[in-house]
Formats: sequence, structure tokens, C-alpha cells
Amino acid sequence: MKTIHFLRHAKSSWDDFELRDYDRPLSTRGIQDADLMGNYFRSKKIKLDLVISSPSKRTTETLEHFFQFERPKVQFEESIYHATLDEILNVIFSVPEDTESIMLVGHNPSMHEITEYLSNKFINKYPTCCLASLAVNTEWNKVVRGCADMNFLKKPSELR
Repeated sequence: MKTIHFLRHAKSSWDDFELRDYDRPLSTRGIQDADLMGNYFRSKKIKLDLVISSPSKRTTETLEHFFQFERPKVQFEESIYHATLDEILNVIFSVPEDTESIMLVGHNPSMHEITEYLSNKFINKYPTCCLASLAVNTEWNKVVRGCADMNFLKKPSELR
């Protein structure tokens, strides 16, 4: 059984309207939520083989606060920034088959869409720093709609 986690970046700051979208940092609440969700994730004692992340400022800062001391291997993938569902699927298809547990860190709407697509479950809202965990019983290059079972879906507001 393989496991895939989808983490939407934490809340970003809109303090500087001159910044490009790609360069926006986390807000104070975003930093707090990333710390909180990282603590929750560590409490589950989940081992990750690989993290694949958008290289935007807010996703890299989310990773820093989420993992804090023990950051796993991270691969930055430009295609995750403003990705379509098909682009996210292509990232998953390219994961080496001997990899058992991965996390994708990205943006909406793609994190919301891929979670619903693979789990075949309706998710009303996928807020910033939302974390989904899915169990996948197939090879990475064969994932399709409904091929995964939801282990959990956790929102920062549930932990505050």
C-alpha cells in the first residue's frame, strides 16, 4: 500500500502588492498554521520517502515551518505552480515505483481537485494548509479516479 499526502501551502501575506504572486511569503497566521499542521503530522509518525513541491516562496516557507527540524528529501517541481489536474497526475506518474510514501505541496485549486479525484470524495473546502492523506493500492503510473481511500483530511481550524 502506497501513501500520498497533499498539502496546500499555508496562508500567504498580501502586505506588499508589488510582489509577484510567486514571491509572496507566508503571513503570521500562515506560519502558525504550518507549525501547527507540522506538529499534527509528526504526531502521526508518518515516514515520507519524498516531498515534491512547488518552488514558490509560500510553499518553500510552508515546508520550512511544517517540517522544522527533520526535513525529508524535497524535489522542487515548477509544474506544480498553477498546475492543472493533468499536470499533478503527470508528477505522480513520474514517481519512482520503489517510493512508498510521498507528499505533494502545492496550491489550489489543484490540491483540492487531485484529492477529490483520487479519493472520489466530495470535499466542501480545502483551505490553506489543509492536509489530506490517501492510501493508494496501485502503481504510481497507474493512478486513476477513485483509486485511493482517504486516511484523513485535516484543516488547521480543527487544531486551533
